[in-house]
Amino acid sequence: MDGLMLEGWTPILLCGIVFAFGMFITSRKVSRKSFSISTVLSLICIGVIIYSVIGVGGWEGMGLGLFAITILVGTWVGTVIGAISRNSNL
Repeated sequence: MDGLMLEGWTPILLCGIVFAFGMFITSRKVSRKSFSISTVLSLICIGVIIYSVIGVGGWEGMGLGLFAITILVGTWVGTVIGAISRNSNL
């Protein structure tokens, strides 16, 4: 059963997958606003990363920054895949 928990990485990976799926659905349904939503979420994530390094620091800041990085990657992966699949009419 410990193999399924991935030594504490599961919540971090799940957060990135949830944001990727959410942005995929958003970019498929809303064509014009998806890139602006991704840009706003990216700026928020970059702000959280900067705050985690400067404001929090230590291991707690590293964990917060890692969550923000997975959300950032998930946001853009979902946006790009949704835009590509919308344009190719799959």
